[in-house]
Amino acid sequence: MKYNPFKVILWILFIVVVLVNSIRLFIYGFVISFIVVIIDRAFFGTRKRSDTQFLNLFFNITSVFALFYTFSPFFRSVEFEISHPRWEQLQIESIERRDTFKVEAQGVLEKIYSPINIIYIDKEGVSQKMNAELKHYAMFMLPPLADQKVSEKELDYIHNRGLNKLINKKAIHLFKHPHKDKLKVFKGNDVFAIRHSIGFQIALVISYILFFSLTIFTFIRFNTLKKKANSTNKKERTTVIIIFGLMLLVYAITITSIVHYLKFF
Repeated sequence: MKYNPFKVILWILFIVVVLVNSIRLFIYGFVISFIVVIIDRAFFGTRKRSDTQFLNLFFNITSVFALFYTFSPFFRSVEFEISHPRWEQLQIESIERRDTFKVEAQGVLEKIYSPINIIYIDKEGVSQKMNAELKHYAMFMLPPLADQKVSEKELDYIHNRGLNKLINKKAIHLFKHPHKDKLKVFKGNDVFAIRHSIGFQIALVISYILFFSLTIFTFIRFNTLKKKANSTNKKERTTVIIIFGLMLLVYAITITSIVHYLKFF
């Protein structure tokens, strides 16, 4: 049996990303995909459909869950409440900010973080304190535009905005294990907070690579892609739509990132 190296790499990356977040994502993806396939084959499709239907659904649905789990503090806290119904959510009294620290690697700004004190009310109604930290990763910028001082200004702005929102809104979700002296903390109520995760850096680098790769590929293969776009073959038209859809996405990410970065020059 022959294996497509690209698909093998894609599945390995998929497994790593999910395991780094939560193995529960596999369960959600499996259950939803199984239900969709059963409903489709029972009421709308035929039993002759390819078995890859389930794998494609499983891959895409689980990937969406992983995306939200990586970048959405709101999704992570809601998912935890649903999957851990016996854990008790504790009330937050206040949040105290401490000194901010910057981390550099080989002279390049990597991230910034601020330790914080979380004052909460325990099950007995007594005020308690725990330590945590809020961190943001620096934006990776293309070498012609990259500047250390600009990166610091941009990261300071993002970090202070996020920290002030966290403190002012007391946007901390704190859960207590029902039987053990164990706490779980989620920071922020944002639907998406991409700068909290190292995944942001990875996604940005991939976007830059795809930006240049797809631009060159489209320029070289423009006539071929044009023929496929006008082809009567559905598979060829779908391939062109996927390529140009991906191009629009990476163009939007790259241009938005550059425009945002330039504001701090």
